[in-house]
Amino acid sequence: MGVLYRQMKSRFLLPGIDMRAIHHFRNRPGVTLIEMIIFIALVGVMAMTMLPMLFSATEARQRQDAIALVEQNGAQIMETIIQRVRRAERILDPPMGGTGFILALQMPAGETNPVIIARDSGAIVLVLGRAKRILSSDLVGVTHFAVDNTSVAEDRQSVAVTLGLQRTIRLHRPLQYRSNFTTVINVFPNDLPSETDPCGCPLPYCDTVSGTYMWHVCEDDLCVPYASFECTAQES
Repeated sequence: MGVLYRQMKSRFLLPGIDMRAIHHFRNRPGVTLIEMIIFIALVGVMAMTMLPMLFSATEARQRQDAIALVEQNGAQIMETIIQRVRRAERILDPPMGGTGFILALQMPAGETNPVIIARDSGAIVLVLGRAKRILSSDLVGVTHFAVDNTSVAEDRQSVAVTLGLQRTIRLHRPLQYRSNFTTVINVFPNDLPSETDPCGCPLPYCDTVSGTYMWHVCEDDLCVPYASFECTAQES
């Protein structure tokens, strides 16, 4: 029987395996319940220490991103307004001494007329004749947009523009960043008024019946009417 046992053991075991090492591994003490509880507690303490630091770093990064987005978008919008006003021939709306949230400009001969900048559905829009595009980012909200015609005479026209933007981030604690932009721009006309509008189209105006802003574009020597955004509801 002893010889048969040795033959069976040598057949079914891989060569080179020391049975004493196997018995030693089996008899080695494992991790106790106390050690496991201590390990879990240490991991929990480390997680409680690190998570607030991670959340704080994330909020700080998102705050910086929100500030950069608002400031950059506001600067771009104001730069566009400044360029358009400086190239304009005169301010059509609001009238001299008036205030509103729509800026209409008459541009020099050869350029698209009129140019309109206004707040529409929570965004700042730029209208070039019959084309309209949005200036403000869809990630930024427009809190207010005001235009003051500060002209002192027909040949000395100027306008003051105030713009407010905000960005809200939904975090554990909602984060909101607001910024205001203000500028005063002078008009530097080059053409005579009669040279800029060969069709003699009516000036832009607010249609109180429909509550929409109306303007006309000279196309093939004809004044074609257009209407787009609301103009009766003053912004808050």
